[in-house]
Amino acid sequence: MKSKKSLGRIIWTLLFGITLLTIIVMLVCSYASTKKLLTDRNRLSQQSAVNALVASNDSLQNSTEKELEELANSSVFKQNKYDSKAIRQGLNMARKGNTQWIHIHFGSTKGEMITFNKLPTGYDPRTRPWYTGALNDDGQIFWTTPYKSTDTGKMQTTAAVTVKNSQGQVIGVLGIDLSYDNLAKTISSMNVGRTGSVTLVAKDGTVLASRGKSKNYTFSSGQSIKNNSVFKAISAAKSNSGVLTVNDKQIGQVYYNKTDDGEWSFAVVDHNDLNTELHSLLIISLVITLIMLVIVTLYAMYSSKVIKETVAVYIKHFKAASEGKFSKIKPFSGGNTFKLLGNPTKLGEKLSSPDENGQEFNQIAYHYNQMVTAIGGSINKVQGESNHVAEKSNSLLGLSQQTNKATEEVAQAITGIAQVTTSQAQETSDSVGQLKHLSDVIKTLHKNVKQMNERSANAGKLNQQNLEISDQVADNWNQELTKMQELETSVSHLNEQVQNINKIVNVISGISRQTNLLALNASIEAAGAGEAGKGFAVVATEIRKLSDQSKDSTKEIEEILGKIQVDSGEMVKKMGASVAGGKEQTKLIDQAIGSSKDVFGVNQKLIQDIQEIEQASGKIAEVQSKIEESLENISASTEENSAGAEEVSANSEEVQATMEEFTNHVSELQKTADELKKIVAAFEFDK
Repeated sequence: MKSKKSLGRIIWTLLFGITLLTIIVMLVCSYASTKKLLTDRNRLSQQSAVNALVASNDSLQNSTEKELEELANSSVFKQNKYDSKAIRQGLNMARKGNTQWIHIHFGSTKGEMITFNKLPTGYDPRTRPWYTGALNDDGQIFWTTPYKSTDTGKMQTTAAVTVKNSQGQVIGVLGIDLSYDNLAKTISSMNVGRTGSVTLVAKDGTVLASRGKSKNYTFSSGQSIKNNSVFKAISAAKSNSGVLTVNDKQIGQVYYNKTDDGEWSFAVVDHNDLNTELHSLLIISLVITLIMLVIVTLYAMYSSKVIKETVAVYIKHFKAASEGKFSKIKPFSGGNTFKLLGNPTKLGEKLSSPDENGQEFNQIAYHYNQMVTAIGGSINKVQGESNHVAEKSNSLLGLSQQTNKATEEVAQAITGIAQVTTSQAQETSDSVGQLKHLSDVIKTLHKNVKQMNERSANAGKLNQQNLEISDQVADNWNQELTKMQELETSVSHLNEQVQNINKIVNVISGISRQTNLLALNASIEAAGAGEAGKGFAVVATEIRKLSDQSKDSTKEIEEILGKIQVDSGEMVKKMGASVAGGKEQTKLIDQAIGSSKDVFGVNQKLIQDIQEIEQASGKIAEVQSKIEESLENISASTEENSAGAEEVSANSEEVQATMEEFTNHVSELQKTADELKKIVAAFEFDK
């Protein structure tokens, strides 16, 4: 057994799919935007760390250079006479004022070394790079290449400048040792993402300072990374700063800064730096997705229940309408919409309550009730007219049956007349034959005169009866002719009634077209309503089907009425022809009556003649010729009467056949009227 399709399932599927798609789009967008934000955050933290490292290094170097220049120009070096003790005291005071310096020292042109740390035996400052470099720069501050300290094991550099006395003569080189450990402490407080690190490296690949949480890119001081892929990429970069993408799956993008003094800095973050935030985002998104799907499922189930209950009201009424019972949708008075949210059944009844100015379902119910009212009025009119047609059909059937019976009686009477007239013609013909042999029986005429007189008397009686019967036939025929004329009028009236029925059928057909148009408008409204109107689009289709069925039934009724109209028209024509033929038969009957009267007169004269023959048989020969002539006339008239009677009989049979056909048509009309009455009576409407 096939399961019924449900609009709720479609709604649930659409809501679930749209919600799931929306959540997926939001999740993807959120993931992408969050990843971009985190990536930008890491890039900014990398850039900040690198810039802060560069700024700290530059600040340290600038402050060292400034203090170095001030110290070189101090009074301890500007005396006219070289005083090593005063120089030591000045350097000691300067050393205590700056904790960032590791060592401060002065090497004289004579090889004397003033310092505060232990020197190896035979140490000559004039051979050290910081000393020779300062002399070569002649007054400019010289920075040595970073190197690892032998006593501390940490990377450091030395800033040196030549010192001149008051006469402008070079008396030595003043140097300050700076450790990169101070920069390492500065950058150790920086957070480069979750797993990033920042590194200061010399141009030759020697690590000066490196701090951070990256496992693979946090280097030890003095380590050489010249073969590292990041260092190679920075060396190959054309710009002094920027972002590089290195072919290393362990890290992401690299931000670098190459200064002109040969000390480069760069910051990296591990490739999985964003995993924690992104995993948290995914978990939160999945939880939200599950919650949203549960909410959407519950909402879809509730909405489908409400829609199902709403549509159930329409299905109930349309189902009853398909069975011919048109009941109106009753208004709902069980409370407002908000109070009914917990009861989907009542809410469905509320939504389907008829209201011309309400929402779409209310308007559908309102116009459905209007349709029931309009169709009910039309069907009630059709019911009244169908009852009238049935009554007229019954009356017409009774009248046609009576007319048929009367026509049959007329036909029988005319047939009897024809038989009698034929017999008379035969007897008259025999009399003529006997009259020709009258000369042979003239001798016995006297004997038979008395018998002839009796026969003549009997013939007079028969002629008298014939005249009476002919008068009765004429009267009956005139009555039947009057009835046939009345029947012709009734058939014409019936034809007019059939035309009226056709008008009613046209009204029904118009109602069917209006219903079809209304169903079409309902389909258009349902299509304009979108998804909410799909359920009613099915209902509108069913209404259109009912309208098409009504249209087909109306068409069948029109075809039946068309046949009835044709038959009634033919009947009217045949009745007209029958009435015209009846008038002709009336003339023939009048002629037959006239001839019978002539025969009666002749018979009376014959009786007189026979009486005269009886009185005077001597005049038989003379009377014989007259009788022969009279009998020949009687024979001709009798034959003519016989032919007329046979023609009247044939016309009567034709009229009888026509009346039988007419009766059959009237019977079919009665059946059609009864069937129409049953069909219309099957419709029930609310008042």
